[in-house]
Amino acid sequence: MYDESWLPRIGSNIRLLRGACQFNQQQFAERIGISQTHLSNIEHNNVQVSLKLLVRSANVLGCTLETLLDRKAAAEWAQAHDAGADEQAAGAKSERVTETVAAETDEQEQYSLEEVRLLLKLLQLSKGR
Repeated sequence: MYDESWLPRIGSNIRLLRGACQFNQQQFAERIGISQTHLSNIEHNNVQVSLKLLVRSANVLGCTLETLLDRKAAAEWAQAHDAGADEQAAGAKSERVTETVAAETDEQEQYSLEEVRLLLKLLQLSKGR
């Protein structure tokens, strides 16, 4: 069936993308309609994140759900987002983010993109109702 081992990575992906957009926890939490404490719990994988919050997060960050769910896509998106930002502010940060993400991506088992595609298909079906 489905492998749940990729679920804990969602929180760290949200933290990575939030940082790339230069939102602090309080700002991002307000934008997606939750408390800063709840966001911290999501980012530290202490609670499960709902599909509704995933969609809100993707909309606020300006990324796709695949980017939120896939560690490699999140790393690439964060790097591209940093490159598009002010070079002086993003220079040192981009290096740290890229090195950290590359190390974490190498160590972590990748999950099936087919699972992500099925989730998106379900979202499209529910949107048509």
